[in-house]
Amino acid sequence: MKEDAPLFYSSVLKKVIAPQTASVKRAGEGSAVVLKNGQVLLIYSRFTGGGADHDTADLFGGILDPVTGEIRDGKVYFQDSTALNQMSVSLERLQNGALGMVFLRKSAPDKDDIFFSRSSDEGESWANPVRVNRLCEDKYMVVNADRLRQFSSGRLAISAALHGNGPEAPAALGLFYSDDSGMTWAFSDRIQVLEENIIPPHALLEKDRQAWSEACQYEFRLQEPGVEELADGRILLYCRTTMGYMYQAYSADNGKTWSEMKAAADIVSPASPQSIRRIPGSQRLMCVFTDRRKVSFANAGENWNWRTPLALAISDDNAATWQILGNIEDESHNYCYTSILFIDHQILLTYYESNNTVKDGKPYRENLASLKMQILAMP
Repeated sequence: MKEDAPLFYSSVLKKVIAPQTASVKRAGEGSAVVLKNGQVLLIYSRFTGGGADHDTADLFGGILDPVTGEIRDGKVYFQDSTALNQMSVSLERLQNGALGMVFLRKSAPDKDDIFFSRSSDEGESWANPVRVNRLCEDKYMVVNADRLRQFSSGRLAISAALHGNGPEAPAALGLFYSDDSGMTWAFSDRIQVLEENIIPPHALLEKDRQAWSEACQYEFRLQEPGVEELADGRILLYCRTTMGYMYQAYSADNGKTWSEMKAAADIVSPASPQSIRRIPGSQRLMCVFTDRRKVSFANAGENWNWRTPLALAISDDNAATWQILGNIEDESHNYCYTSILFIDHQILLTYYESNNTVKDGKPYRENLASLKMQILAMP
């Protein structure tokens, strides 16, 4: 195992800004955007009916004070009494100056839809949302928070995991995209992984070989993708997997077709989502991920699937290789679903921090509990 590089993005502030409470069982999966007046608009998923993905939840947010962590002028967005819940919000400043928002609306535990809306008045009001997946037959999709992107071409992009409708439409990843400001949407070629491109885990005990075999054969082995435009104009798609690494692919035609999906062998991680952004004005990519290089694959005694510690990596060669800088959160909790926002010479991160308890006499970490923010200073 190669040594980490010195961590040169220093932490300025860490603070839980929406704690888990008796009435709010889960608060997280946020996304933030800088308004034209310099203020930060933050919206996140607020679960009031329990902690599962299908429990009652709404989109709640307001103006975030990046010093105190307080959220003022809070309100609920896109209320819909007919929906089971609404969650997984993305905010993005669009090239025409408007704000874009994407969110999921669940109508049943196994049925959801993706919606897109625009605001021309800095989030004060929003247009009637457009259903993105109207031409897609898959009834269950996963779109993480903070995944909406607009490429330099103007194309809007939403990366999604499609859970399939049987052999005719097996589980896969792909990209919903729009070239008319979000009025109509198409879907890219579906992405799966070829068996010959699956590599062994970084460390595997003999007793865990069966777990490795099952992970490789799992129908949903590719999960929760994200995309980012590279400095050379290609599109990077990355995802969490059940196979011990982040996997990634490239598109040379603005996200319509893809190269073969292959492992990013430097990013050793369980089935926990990564978040990648390109630093404005540079080629450098920043990746926030769960670093499990010190734990052998699927070793239950070492809690391979714990989402800790939260680490930072950078790439200066378009994700061909990644340099691990070190941890930005220690191993005291689990962390996941990170949003990344660049504000001048600082980086605002938001993510879940776990609720740590004891279950059946053993340490247990409830991954999806409280929303935390962290500010990093850029070198």
